[in-house]
Amino acid sequence: MIQIFTNTLRDEELKAVQEAFQSGWIGFGPKTKEFEKKFSERINAQNCLMVNSASAATYLVLKALGIGKDDEVIIPTINFVACPSSVIELGGKPIFADVDTEYFNLIPEEIERLRTNKTKAIILLHYGGHPCRFDEIKNYAKDLMIIEDSANSILSKYHDKYCGMLGNAGFFSFDAMKTLSTGDGGAIIVKDKKHYESIESLRFLGLAPKKTSGMDSLIEKNQHWWEIELREISNRFLMNDIAASIGLEQLKKVDSFIQRRKQIWNIYQTELKDIDEIILPPEPLPNTESSYYLYWIKVKNGRRDQLAHYLVENDIYVTFRYYPLHLVKIYNAKVTLPNSEKILNEALNIPLHQNLSDSDVGKIISTIKKFFGKK
Repeated sequence: MIQIFTNTLRDEELKAVQEAFQSGWIGFGPKTKEFEKKFSERINAQNCLMVNSASAATYLVLKALGIGKDDEVIIPTINFVACPSSVIELGGKPIFADVDTEYFNLIPEEIERLRTNKTKAIILLHYGGHPCRFDEIKNYAKDLMIIEDSANSILSKYHDKYCGMLGNAGFFSFDAMKTLSTGDGGAIIVKDKKHYESIESLRFLGLAPKKTSGMDSLIEKNQHWWEIELREISNRFLMNDIAASIGLEQLKKVDSFIQRRKQIWNIYQTELKDIDEIILPPEPLPNTESSYYLYWIKVKNGRRDQLAHYLVENDIYVTFRYYPLHLVKIYNAKVTLPNSEKILNEALNIPLHQNLSDSDVGKIISTIKKFFGKK
């Protein structure tokens, strides 16, 4: 079956893992610090911290930025469950916002509609890698903190600035389905040095960064180097040197991955444009660049599910990401968001990744055309 998500791990990554094994140290260490440095340089960031997942990154950013009891955080409902769940874990309340029907990104005016005196922050998602209308969102946000979920948008740009660098903080995902994959992993970018220092402690049990091991304490010539103190209560969210070794190799290749994704995107845009029964996704907004993480179509006349089953029956896996969060029962949102609910009934993600061969792409296109009776 042609997969909708995949990664590209080759001999270079395997060799890097082998070198990490041979070093005798596979936990958080020099490779993770090197990955932090090189990823920072690649996106022109200063305060970068690697963690074990984007879900952990979500929680750590929210905690460091002070989200707590009864604080409200506005979240576009087309997003991943880690965002509202992290808000709830910290005692806050997620407030679900509607998205536009083209880009599936947060409607800026929703901020004005939903904000109250308890609203403290906004989490954005650049859906599928297409940057959202950030300037408009910033104007509506005013004094609210802006957190970018850049899990879809590695190397996406908004007005010559990388996504993840636009707000108060941003985070990235390197899981097994992402363009740059370390198996599991994530990165955090924060503007404020105090937030950086807080997350540096929070990601490793609340220990002071220079007191994370007895060896650190010994180097500082402490008489009882086995003694510890905590700055705050936290858990363990560290990346390790095995994952970082893979990430360093992936970072060398990520531009070529995105270039291939863009090439496939353009083929879809050309070859599917004459099918009247579907609506193709828009091109990125002016003065932006996409990472082309997802490709989505909207199917007219209530035939989305039929097309989805037809493609799967023909060995082409399809899905829709992301299921609207306000419809997840445990969140008990009790709101209606018409755009998102319409999208849920019409939209379908078809495969878009760097491992698709020309033959794969041709099969996907021809199968869609055949379903609609096109040649």
